[in-house]
Amino acid sequence: MEFLAAQLPEKIGLLESNGDYKGAIKEIDNELESYLPSIMTRRLLWEKERILRLKDNYPYTNSQAFEILSNSIDNFTREEFEGLCEAKQLDSMTLDGEARFERRFDKNLLFVMPEYGSRLKQKDNERDEIRVLLHREIDRLISTREPSKFKVNARSSINVQSSEENVFRCWLPVSRNGEQVSSTKILNTSHSYFLSPADYSQRTVYMESDAKKDTVFSVEFEYEISEISTSLDPSRCTHPDEKRFESYLIERAPHIVFSPFMRSLADEISGKETNPYYIAKSFYDWICEHVKYTFMSEYALYPNLSEFAATNLRGDCGVKALLFITLCRIKGIPARWQSGWFASPKGASPHDWALFWLEPFGWVPADCSFGGSRKDIPAYREFYFGNLDAYRMISNSEFMAPLLPAKRFFRSDPYDNQVGEIETEKRALRSYERECSIEILSFERLT
Repeated sequence: MEFLAAQLPEKIGLLESNGDYKGAIKEIDNELESYLPSIMTRRLLWEKERILRLKDNYPYTNSQAFEILSNSIDNFTREEFEGLCEAKQLDSMTLDGEARFERRFDKNLLFVMPEYGSRLKQKDNERDEIRVLLHREIDRLISTREPSKFKVNARSSINVQSSEENVFRCWLPVSRNGEQVSSTKILNTSHSYFLSPADYSQRTVYMESDAKKDTVFSVEFEYEISEISTSLDPSRCTHPDEKRFESYLIERAPHIVFSPFMRSLADEISGKETNPYYIAKSFYDWICEHVKYTFMSEYALYPNLSEFAATNLRGDCGVKALLFITLCRIKGIPARWQSGWFASPKGASPHDWALFWLEPFGWVPADCSFGGSRKDIPAYREFYFGNLDAYRMISNSEFMAPLLPAKRFFRSDPYDNQVGEIETEKRALRSYERECSIEILSFERLT
């Protein structure tokens, strides 16, 4: 997806900025009939796909959005809704002359204006229960500094309806070995499968099925995972050999780019500090303090996720991780991606975080999302710089890594793989054509 670094032609950009996406598609088709550099051809072909995905991600009309909020918030009025729209507090955009609202605009309202939480008709008690469980484990690890190991049984699945085409091709995430995970066992699958190597950067089970009938692809697997508790002396930290860590220090367009803006931001945050520990800590603290957590549309819709976070001061876990990684690399600190699920005894959801290298201590975790959401509890905020809970399923160690075997068409998520991918032999399936599920079936402490 490096071609996203290429700017759109002026006329197309202007049409999109005015919400005229039908006109933008017509202009794209006109441009594609003339000579273009190959990178621009790829950029424009993707832009047509991006516009389709944009419409999928903003499905609600004005009246539907009001109905969603009035059904979930006590005494919510039309005047209140119009006020939120006018104040730009609801995630919406103009699509071909009509206001449309993002799939999770109501959830994002609670992040932007948490006071609405007290007016919810139905409280999220399970989320509170998970938070209590997690904090109990953090408290134990802070006090004992003795990491525990857990055995987890998990399942990922994709449900898809029959098609006129012949074959469904499906990739489901499973845990990869390395770092915290010591073993993975495939316990059950819905179809015969190919398993990526144990340490593959985006590990999956690949399966195929007849597309002429409704199909549920699923894999049940077991893994063992340990907490990370770091105890190091910052005064001993030095910059590592750049050649050894070259792949973790370079730009990776379109989302890890050392633009003048990002270089300036890295300099401003880190100041005159030279110790890599304190430089990384300054980035972590700045992100926790200034970048508000909100849900994002699918990552494929954004030209540069790290700059989005830095300019808009908002983003989800993966966007915060990419911003941290970019800032670290600019300052010569090796940094990389890690992701999969937040996997608790009560359920799972996709989650991303970062690792950075401190010489001579090794890879150290930094979860800017979990740290930022706990900035009112200093001990927990400090915990997530250098330490990590075991409520994780780790399937990915690299951002923008290929799947194995390779997909033939655009991925639903071109950068990460947390809920799976599916296509036929002729096309990729759209988000509304599949149902993804991730589950925790058992969670057992071993030590």
